[in-house]
Amino acid sequence: MAMRKLYVLALSVSILVTSLLVVQSSHAISSNIVISQIQLGNTASASNEFIEVYNNGATDVEITNWCLDYASATSIQNGSKLTCFLVENNSIHLYLPGHSFAFAISNQLATAMPSLGSDLKFSAKLSDTAGHVRLIDGSGVEVDKVGWGTTAASAEGASPAAVSPVGKVLNRKTITTDVLQDTDVNSDDFEVVPPRTIYLYGSVYEVQDLCSNLAGIQAVLPDGYSVDIAGVCSPPPVDECSNLPDVQTDIPGGFVRGDSNSCVLGLLPLQVTELLPNATGIDDGNEFIEIYNPNDSDISLLYFFLYIGSDYEHFYSFPSGSHIGAGQYLAFSNDDIKFTLVNTTSSVRLSSMDGTLIDETPVYDNPGDGMAWALIDGVWQYTNQPTPGSANLSSLVVSTVSEAATDSSLEPCAANQYRSPDTNRCRLLTTTSSALTLCKDGQYRSEETNRCRSIASDVVTLMPCAEGEERNPDTNRCRSVTAVLGASDLAPCKAGQERNPDTNRCRNVASTIPQVGYAPEQTSQSSNNYIVWWSLAGVGLVAISYGIWEWRQEIIRFGQKLASFLYPNK
Repeated sequence: MAMRKLYVLALSVSILVTSLLVVQSSHAISSNIVISQIQLGNTASASNEFIEVYNNGATDVEITNWCLDYASATSIQNGSKLTCFLVENNSIHLYLPGHSFAFAISNQLATAMPSLGSDLKFSAKLSDTAGHVRLIDGSGVEVDKVGWGTTAASAEGASPAAVSPVGKVLNRKTITTDVLQDTDVNSDDFEVVPPRTIYLYGSVYEVQDLCSNLAGIQAVLPDGYSVDIAGVCSPPPVDECSNLPDVQTDIPGGFVRGDSNSCVLGLLPLQVTELLPNATGIDDGNEFIEIYNPNDSDISLLYFFLYIGSDYEHFYSFPSGSHIGAGQYLAFSNDDIKFTLVNTTSSVRLSSMDGTLIDETPVYDNPGDGMAWALIDGVWQYTNQPTPGSANLSSLVVSTVSEAATDSSLEPCAANQYRSPDTNRCRLLTTTSSALTLCKDGQYRSEETNRCRSIASDVVTLMPCAEGEERNPDTNRCRSVTAVLGASDLAPCKAGQERNPDTNRCRNVASTIPQVGYAPEQTSQSSNNYIVWWSLAGVGLVAISYGIWEWRQEIIRFGQKLASFLYPNK
């Protein structure tokens, strides 16, 4: 801050000194202004008077509010004012160029000679015997004085010039073409000569001071200054950040003081907290990006940019004047900023104007309709409760059990289907048999586990088959030898029996029972024990035969596998 004050002070002093030098070099107040000629009257009238003023130097001199005064021979005061170089307002200044004349005439002379021009006019009152004329500047200081006749006390050098007779004028002597004599002794400097035929006027010019509050005359507005309607000029504002475009009268929000009067971004951290890439219905005006300000101060978004896309190829600025309050969530829709959040996969990055990364979201992947990608409790997740402009909320829990799950009226699924616990609908059973590789030699596939098993290991652990049985090579189970023999090898059934086509065994032929016209009588004759045992044996034999018949394919496959294992070269 101290360096800044020194810089402003040095700049102001430099401008002030420069202004003074410029003004003084072109419009210096100088004693070179002299009264060069006086006419006390002429042959036509004693009132035909004039006074001529000359800039005896080469530099323009300001003569604003300078006056010509006349006093009698005995007065040592300035006397009464004849005429003055006056201006309409204080901002106007009058200048007499170097080696130029200003011409003042009496009103009577102006009337007598209308073609005679002048810079000033006055009422005639000059005495033709004795008197003196003074030139007084705007501050009341005497610049020059000419006395004539008996005005010894009021003449320069206490030596007045001679009285000019009618038809003559008091004329300051000439040293060179442009320089008149000025020894401050009137009697030495003036001579009596005839008037010239031509008198010059109109050299006095105006200069408007554009800055009434600055020292000197500012004919041109100083570089960088501004002026108000009252003519008050203000110095150029100090550029707080010389490295930024335009003039920064204050350090912009988000910037801090750097080196060499430069400003660097010192942006407070902001967070991207929520995205809605796949709005329910139309996307226009419904997609949004949410920003959160975790800081204790309001932050302008002027120097922040949004980058969108997997490669961040698109960037967007915030609407003009956007700012986010302390602790505020602020959402921008794709109407506020013309961005596009694709429905498939993308992410958003928040950066400063100098490319510094402020915050970045993880990549979202195919969000569902109306599902927001939000930062909740420090974890990015999907939520079915979008909250643009406010704190984020987790998804509402939706029951996974449908009403149909408790509906007892559901039809049972088919044999090749099962009921999905998620949808409560029937779905086809999937099989993996086509994807299974063939078992190796000496192995077979278990129906229970669908895995390959060693035939040899199974054979070792199997109990030997009973007499009259063999092991089915397909199923590795025992089966009756007679169950697989042809009908020609079977003994013929007894009278009253027939062969069962399913079991290939003999069974009694059911006889036709005659109908009688009376109820049968119940007998109490007990059965013989041997009949019971034979019946049990027959039932058991039938059951065993039926089992062998049902497992015949498995028994055959097992026998084949056993044979291939025992005799691999055959």
